[in-house]
Amino acid sequence: MKNRPRFTLYLLVGLSVVISFFPIVWLILTSMKTTAGIYAWPVQYWPDPVTLKNYWSIFTETPELLRYVLNSFIVGVGCTILTLSVGGLSGYALSRLRMRFAGVLMVVILSVSMFPPIALLPALFQSFLQLGLLNSYSGLILAHTGLFLPYTVWMLASYFRTLPVEIEEAARMDGMGFLRIFFTIILPLSWPGFVATGLIVFIFSWNEFPLSLVLMTQDAMRTAPVGISLYPGEFAFPWETISTATVIAIIPILIITAIFQKQILGGLTAGSGK
Repeated sequence: MKNRPRFTLYLLVGLSVVISFFPIVWLILTSMKTTAGIYAWPVQYWPDPVTLKNYWSIFTETPELLRYVLNSFIVGVGCTILTLSVGGLSGYALSRLRMRFAGVLMVVILSVSMFPPIALLPALFQSFLQLGLLNSYSGLILAHTGLFLPYTVWMLASYFRTLPVEIEEAARMDGMGFLRIFFTIILPLSWPGFVATGLIVFIFSWNEFPLSLVLMTQDAMRTAPVGISLYPGEFAFPWETISTATVIAIIPILIITAIFQKQILGGLTAGSGK
């Protein structure tokens, strides 16, 4: 009886893990099935036979996938760098400067992040068309930065509030200015928050679909989610191609998450332990 709550907790955690990873596992298994195995009835849960032909075909018959992945990587890295640069300074200013409506401004920033991207597309498309930013990395990086900047400002401002103010006050007494304090003291102390926020922004940018679909109309400039979504034809739905391409597209995200999982968890939970 005493171990029942712990057993229930482990059961719920295990169930959550299974539900979370089942789509990825099913996607990987599907990518290793033949076309007949995918459409077999009753459902073929395990590939029989196991084949890697789909992975060979994806590189020989649809080589543009690597271009899509490269585009997503370039846009994701650019968006992350720009978002952290602007969001870091903005979040620090909101957390340290004495502003009368700082709390209201934070709520407004959070509210803006809840706007659906689809509602911004008509005006955004016209503006980017006039500025010549369609089908360009810089244009999509700016669009993604505007989309994810409110989240970044909110996360980093909340993290900065956990840092001791006494260190900054001592630095001001030594004659250090606002920017010097930020770059020499705050950045080294808050790198877990920057790493966690940056990785999440990168994943958001990698997976973003509506803006990438509308602002990148040339095939060579499409990102991975958009390019893969256009594989289905008018009369056919190539599940083997789509599942294999999706597995290849999510591999970078899985690798990054596996490598930096401690930094992500540490950055998101450090504020509660300071």
